[in-house]
Formats: sequence, C-alpha cells, structure tokens
Amino acid sequence: MNKLLQVGIRVQVALATALLLVGLTVLMSFVVGKRSGADLQKQIGLGVSDIARQMADELDRTMWTHRGEVSVLSTLSVLQELEDTQQISSIVNRLSREIPIFTWIGVLDRDGTVVASTNDLLLGANIAQRPVFQYGKNGQFIGDVHDAKLLAEKFPLYNGEPIQFVDIAVPLFNNNDQFTGVLATHLSWEWADNVRKTLFAGQGIHRAVDIFVISADGTVLLGADGALVGSSLELDALQQAQRNNVGWKISTWPDGAEYLTGYAPADGHLDYAGLNWSILVRQPVEEALEPVYILRRDIMAWGLVLSIISSVIAWWGAGFFVGPIGKMARSIEEMKRGEIERLPDFDGAREIKILSNSLNALLAKLTEKDAALGQMEHIAHHDNLTGLGNRLALDVYFEHALAHADRHKTQLAVMMLDLDDFKPINDKFGHSAGDDVLREVAKRLRRCVRGGDLVVRLGGDEMVVVCHVGESGEGEATMLAERILNDIQMPFITGGNRVSIHMSIGIALCPVHGKTIDVLLNQADDALYAAKARGKNCYVLASDEGEPSGSKSSLA
Repeated sequence: MNKLLQVGIRVQVALATALLLVGLTVLMSFVVGKRSGADLQKQIGLGVSDIARQMADELDRTMWTHRGEVSVLSTLSVLQELEDTQQISSIVNRLSREIPIFTWIGVLDRDGTVVASTNDLLLGANIAQRPVFQYGKNGQFIGDVHDAKLLAEKFPLYNGEPIQFVDIAVPLFNNNDQFTGVLATHLSWEWADNVRKTLFAGQGIHRAVDIFVISADGTVLLGADGALVGSSLELDALQQAQRNNVGWKISTWPDGAEYLTGYAPADGHLDYAGLNWSILVRQPVEEALEPVYILRRDIMAWGLVLSIISSVIAWWGAGFFVGPIGKMARSIEEMKRGEIERLPDFDGAREIKILSNSLNALLAKLTEKDAALGQMEHIAHHDNLTGLGNRLALDVYFEHALAHADRHKTQLAVMMLDLDDFKPINDKFGHSAGDDVLREVAKRLRRCVRGGDLVVRLGGDEMVVVCHVGESGEGEATMLAERILNDIQMPFITGGNRVSIHMSIGIALCPVHGKTIDVLLNQADDALYAAKARGKNCYVLASDEGEPSGSKSSLA
C-alpha cells in the first residue's frame, strides 16, 4: 500500500512538474521570442532599406556626374561654332572611348541634322523630331530610360533584350549667344544593371537580394535578370518611396509571394533633381527572417530540454529530495551572494548528484551564451573587413559623445574621409590588395586619433572620424586632419607592390554645423565634395568651403 502510494506521488510530482514547466516554457518562449524576434526583424528590415537608399544614391550620383560632364563639354568653342566637324568628331569619339557609358554622342545643327557623332552613327540623319533635339534646344534635358529606336540595330542585345538609353542633351550657343545646335548623348542603361549586380554582393544575410529601379509611373526599368522589366507595379512599398520615404515593409508581390521589401526614392543629388525613380529591394520573407525563426526555435528547444531534464529529476527524487534540496537551496543562495562559484557535490541519492551536475552545466552554458551574445553584439557594431565601427556603432557612440560634450561644454568634430582614386588599386592589383590597403588605412586612422575617439567605416573606401575637441574646435580638427593626410600619404606595401594613395576630408563641427549625426554627416559630406573639387588630397571645413582649409602642397 505504501509502495503504491509512493509510486503515485512520484507520478503526480513528475506530471505536475512537467506540465508546469512546459507551460512556463511555452509562455516564456512566446514572450521572449516575440520581443527578441521583433527587434531582430527590425534590424534586418533596416538593412534592406539601407541597401535601397545606397542604390538610389549611387544612381543619382552617377547621373549628376555625367550631366556635369555633358555641360562642360558643351562649353568648348569648337562645338559651339560647329565649323570644324572633323575635330568635333575626334572629340566625341575620344570621349566615348574614355567614358564607355556614353554609348552615343551626337552634335546636331540648328535644324536637327547630325553633323558629328560616335563612330559616325546617324551622321547626316535629321533627328529633329526626337526628344533630345525637341527638348535639348530649349535647355538642359535629361530623358528617362527608353528603347533605342534609331540605334537598336547598331548595338548588340543586352540580356537578350534591345539596349536601352538615358538621354542627356544641352543647347549650343556661339559667342554671339546665337543658337547653333544641340549636344545630344545616349547613356547605356547597362551601367545601372552593373551597379545592381555588384554594389551589394556578399553582404551577409542580404547577399541574395533583388534590386529594382521603378520609374515615376510605376514601370519597372531594371530588375534582377530582367525580372518584371516593362511591367507596372502597384505595391504599398512603392507608394511609400514615391512619397520620398525610406523604410521597409513586408509586401505581397505580383507572383503572390511575400517579400521583405526595402524602399527609397532616387530624389537627386545636389543640384540634380533626379528623374523621380524609386528603388525597391526585396528578399523572400522566409530567407530574410530566417535568423528570427532560428532564434525562436532555439529558445523553445532549450526550454523544452530544460523541462524534460527537470521532470526526470522530479520523478526520481520525489521520495527523498526534501533534505538534500534544502542544502542545495542554501548553496544556491550562497552562489547568488557570490560566496561560491559552483554548486558543491552532494552526498546522497544519485538524483541529487544529477541535479547538481545539471545545474552546474546549465550555468556554464548560460555563461557561454552570455559570452556569445557579447561577441554577436561586437560583430553587429563592427565592420568585418577593417574591424572599425559601422553605422550602428556611430549612432550609439554619437549619442553618448554628444551628452558628454554638452556636460563639459566642448565640441565634437565629425570628419568624412574618402580615399582618392582608390578604384585603380582594385583594378590593377585585385580586390585583395584593395582590402589590404583598407585594413592598413584603418590601422593608421586608429593611430592618429585618441583613445576616446571613434573611427567608422560606412562602406567602400568611405570612413568617418568623430573626435572630442575643445573650445578651439576648428584648430584641433584641422590639426587632426593634417596628421591623417600626412600619415595616409606614406606608401603602402601590399603583395610586394608599393602603392601610394591619398585622401580627401570634409569636416563639420557640433554644435556649430548641427547637433544630429545625420545633419553633421551631410555637412561633412558636402565639405568632402568641395575637397574633391579642389584637386583632392586636402581637407575642407564645412563653415569655410569658399576657401581651402588644407591641401597636399601646404602639408608637404
């Protein structure tokens, strides 16, 4: 009778313990998994939207650059007078060779007849009815993506489809301010597809994203391997981008599948207003949110494992646990107070020893998980290539640095740094050599700044330095800029090759030029472009962009 009663109690304790722990595990897993999953999902979504924003910025910067090149070309007197067509032909052919994105360049007289062109294509043809002449004769014209109606047979297919162009045209006037013709150019749309393919290759969980460029009327201009090109999209994410918003959503696409969709507008660059393109970046939800699902699954699995272990212990120890458990409870209290580091081995039933060992193993695993979480946090805040901080680290650091500066009545200097002519290193020596140079640049930058300052890599060869400066913020910031320029200009050795490279720097001061990191980065970025415009290898202070604040010659 007593034996049956004992067995019944053990069964009841085991079942009650199992049900209680399973219920608590499910509840805890749901709450913790939902909260952690939501945070992780937000970070993944922000990563996709950041890709869209970077793609939009790359397109706008490229169009801005080539628009300026066409405007400068139109100021040549030989083009304005339209007298020496042989020299004009030589100029346009050389420009097409040097800058292949200009697939076709044509100089039209006042009647719309082509008098000089790339490889003499359409030479002598009258294209007065084409938009490049109709709009170009009235002022600078930038035409959206279109098929090559007159040149379709002159160029090979791209991805099995006829080549497409973006137009840039400007009017030509002679010295008497008389209209003499139009300089018309066709930019191959292939360059945008190359940006799409290479700009974000191999970026962690976002390495398999699809990037789309959408026109103002919702027509797909560019897609992954031609997907959806020419079709019209109606997505809530597209509507957000057309309202000049940047963000991400989970959207259902025309194929009926759900995608994590980042969106951003291509709203121009500097004085280039843009063509009202929208950028969408999508990734299948199951693939994009896989880390979220893994996190939730691991939380549930570990909870269930703990439930099973505890239930087994309860089954075997129900009859004689009271005494040893009391001792164990006291030992746990001592551990909580820091008096001991691990539970001691208890004499008695085998179940007591199992429980003691299991708890010690669990504590060890929790310690390992804490260390792993710390490592994950470090990875999330640092650039894999250089070990420098990333944009997330910059946002976190700036918030604390700004509070420190406010308390101590000091200033912050935000420097935007960009390597001059870095691409030729990759082209000549390979990307591994370029990576070596970037790592060495990171080391030199760390060497130049103080311990409490921050060096960040935003992407590519673009870096940011945030440092504390005193009341004479401008002087300290420019001294640091000079030190960086002097250090960077020292030769690099990579793969047995001696490489020389220089750097341009834009500087903004907080609170002089702004009190938010976005405003300061924009100010520093504008100053950086001013430094590039002055011949590179120099620094420019945002408040003094009219006069050079430093140059290679003054630092040598």
